[in-house]
Amino acid sequence: MVSQLKEALRRQMLKKRDSLSKEEAAIMSDGIAEALLKTPRFIEAKRIAFYITKGSEADTRMMIFRAMQAGKEVLIPATDHKITFYKFSSFSDLKPGKYGILEPQTRDAPEAEPDAIIVPGVCFGLCMHRLGYGKGYYDKYLANSPAYRIGICYDFQVVERLPTHENDERMDEIVTDKRVISL
Repeated sequence: MVSQLKEALRRQMLKKRDSLSKEEAAIMSDGIAEALLKTPRFIEAKRIAFYITKGSEADTRMMIFRAMQAGKEVLIPATDHKITFYKFSSFSDLKPGKYGILEPQTRDAPEAEPDAIIVPGVCFGLCMHRLGYGKGYYDKYLANSPAYRIGICYDFQVVERLPTHENDERMDEIVTDKRVISL
């Protein structure tokens, strides 16, 4: 039952997100970036893990650029049977990996785990859980990571409650184009 509810919500949110114009998505992504850059955990973090945008997800390029400008070490995931984060050097070093998502070609391991991780999601709940794409990669990584978890999304992707499973990991904070939600 939970998996059916999750799949229905996933389809609904992806349809709505995919219907955004490029201009709407760019404006909302800029709003997310501006809000994220002002959060205390972003400011304090020395090492931040980001995802590389695919499709209609909130665009992380400006966030990555600004983090690097601020002297932060940026980490980007590569996915095989699990997520592994590597040092980010440039957008030109990225090549499509599993699921067509851009990954670093150069696989330089960071000196330490990230202080904060920017987590993608199809949907987030005010309960601080997220609904991903259903493969469980981020939940498995987060289960063993002490990193501060920041979910980012367009504001319409936040719902009151999400159907959850015992393996679903919670966020510490959710940043949208309109608000910052934290416990």
